[in-house]
Amino acid sequence: MTNVFILGASGYIGKEVSRAFSRAGFRVHGLVRNEEEARILAQDEIYTIVGDIKRPESFIKNFDEADVIIDTSVDYNETAEYFKNVLNAVKQAGERRAQRGGQLTFIHTSSVWVQGETGYQGESQDSDLQPLEGVAWRVKAEQDALALTRTPNVRVIVLRPALVYGRTGGFFDRVFSGLVAGNIRLPGTLENSLATIHVDDLAELYVKVAERAPVLKGQTLTAANRSSESVQDIIRAVRRLAGKREIKVESHKPANVNDEGVALTQVIDTRSTRAVTEWEPRKRTFVEGVAEYFQSWKAANQQPI
Repeated sequence: MTNVFILGASGYIGKEVSRAFSRAGFRVHGLVRNEEEARILAQDEIYTIVGDIKRPESFIKNFDEADVIIDTSVDYNETAEYFKNVLNAVKQAGERRAQRGGQLTFIHTSSVWVQGETGYQGESQDSDLQPLEGVAWRVKAEQDALALTRTPNVRVIVLRPALVYGRTGGFFDRVFSGLVAGNIRLPGTLENSLATIHVDDLAELYVKVAERAPVLKGQTLTAANRSSESVQDIIRAVRRLAGKREIKVESHKPANVNDEGVALTQVIDTRSTRAVTEWEPRKRTFVEGVAEYFQSWKAANQQPI
């Protein structure tokens, strides 16, 4: 049985990635921050290691048993040092794997925000990068991750997800919170369009990538729905949920990197990703499935259903 180790396994993306690999028949180990997070994942037949990404000694010994290592964690406050720890740990594991034989696959999670403003013409992973300042570090992180392919027996693939929605909410937590409060505040002009992907579809792509790692080694792939969603369509869809109740919508100047990303217009071409992985998003877009996504969000946040 193939062993998978997931960094950030209790996070919004990492949790669903862990579950997807478990469903696909992999033996999954996940790094979590505390015993409560460990208990939640254990219910999904996932082994857990309580540790700290900033202290590689708390988990690096587990790398030796892994055939696939997936990094879904992020620390925007200490990006350089944090990612250096991750890469060093993977490199050491790869060197030890080379001595024993066999291959180690490392899947690094980046973001479509490194592609910056695309306008409506559509861009693929091969387009020139125009990263937001707050995610510029990710460009070097991608390069450093792919450089690990020079380490014997290590295969690296970079995955760039779009804005993630579904289940507990992701970015759209702020949309649903605003709907409940009667006042939705969003960054930017509100005239842009967002590249999006459901967290379940994203998780399935990680599995596809791991299964096809021998032929995907050294590639960068994007994860997004076939079409982007306009912020105006999102607002109209959410307002319909309110019925006759008045919902105020306000725009504001972006205050952080997440706001800046949400204020972008991005149309992401994923034809290459779909071709090499045989992956296809199956979940409905946020606008199409807004009612069911709102119900899921309410259940996760102890709101009346």
